[in-house]
Order: sequence, then structure tokens, then C-alpha cells
Amino acid sequence: MKLMNAHIKIQFYAMFKEIVGKKEIIHDIYSETTLGEVLTMLAKKYGKDFEETIDKKTGQVDVNTLVMLNGQNIRDTDVKLKENDLVIITIPVGGG
Repeated sequence: MKLMNAHIKIQFYAMFKEIVGKKEIIHDIYSETTLGEVLTMLAKKYGKDFEETIDKKTGQVDVNTLVMLNGQNIRDTDVKLKENDLVIITIPVGGG
């Protein structure tokens, strides 16, 4: 059994903030918890647009979602999270 031994901070922006109803949550993780598992948990809890954060074909973060881990843009859902990681979920801002 994996022990719950860490917390991460998840911040939401744009439509994700509206769906969750707050800007930030603290989430308990187990050792070996992956980004994909956290995104899947959010999709189960909040549904709607969270279900599209993972590309069903590739299993990676969808191109229409911006996920940052400790300030770095990330697409790999297999990355393991650790104590005090900061995950930001928003939509990419188009420029031009």
C-alpha cells in the first residue's frame, strides 16, 4: 500500500478556476503519484473541461490545456509528483 506522505498545491486559472470555484487547492498525494493520476482525479471530481486535459489518443496533456509543474510547461502525464510541487492548470494564451 502506498502511504500518503506529501501534499501538492494545484492552482487553477481561466475556466478551470470557475469550474472548481476557487483558485487553489492543496491535494494529498501518495509516493509515486503521477501528474496523469492527479488530472484524472480532477476530471472525476469536476468533470466538464477537466476531462479534456488529457489527450485520449496520446495519453499526454492535451495541446488545448496548459499544465505547468513548478514553472515548467509539461505534457508528460507520467511524471511523478513530490512534496510541495506546484501544478498550474490553465488554457494557453494565444498571441499574435
